[in-house]
Amino acid sequence: MSNPKLPSGLGRRVLVVASLCDATHLVADGRRAVHEGADILEVRADLFPKAFLKPERFQRTLKSLRRDTRRPILLTLRMGEEGGGLSVKFREVDRLSLFRAALAEVNGVDIELAAVEINRHVVFEAHKRGRFVVLSSHNFKRTPTNAVLSGFVRKAKRLGGDILKVAAKPQGRKDVDRLMDFCSKTPFRRRAFIAMGPLGLSSRVDGFRHGSLLTYGHVRRPLAPGQWPVARLAAAVKRSLPISQ
Repeated sequence: MSNPKLPSGLGRRVLVVASLCDATHLVADGRRAVHEGADILEVRADLFPKAFLKPERFQRTLKSLRRDTRRPILLTLRMGEEGGGLSVKFREVDRLSLFRAALAEVNGVDIELAAVEINRHVVFEAHKRGRFVVLSSHNFKRTPTNAVLSGFVRKAKRLGGDILKVAAKPQGRKDVDRLMDFCSKTPFRRRAFIAMGPLGLSSRVDGFRHGSLLTYGHVRRPLAPGQWPVARLAAAVKRSLPISQ
């Protein structure tokens, strides 16, 4: 089993992740994201047309992005229950096959903690190839209780993930403060905690003060509530100042 190679700078500063969702313009968007300050390129392949999700074509698409951008690539294939584009009819065995096909061309993968049928297989296959794994949870309605968050930590440790990502929608400022306080105190070494929506804008830049190592921006359109353009996010991170509306 190979030790996963983590993105350069992880832990020393917050890394800007550019979420790319347009399969047709993936390479052009990747180049733009790099120019605008992205450290990592997240390929949201769950939002690709079905024609691009044939394993061989999928692999070629990722290879082109890797060759032309020379940035770490994080593959995400998110299920609809957590805000992704994959329908309930998309079989988990097919999702696992896509992860396997992509491992030769990506540096890391993102798989949900709730993907109980395949997440342990994804972790095993990724680590076998020396790729890092983000174990994630997304809640677009509310912020989980601390007891639930603690459950995420235990599960991520049990599965052997490299980074724990939690994105949640706060109902009030107290939710934001509680989420970031939990991030500060959690024993999971590498994590990314994000409060979505208008209330959580500051968490996307200031999260590093609480131990959050990744922040996500978009190139074409927001893929989550409160997500900012890569260029503006990278500039704010560089200044280490909160983003204002």
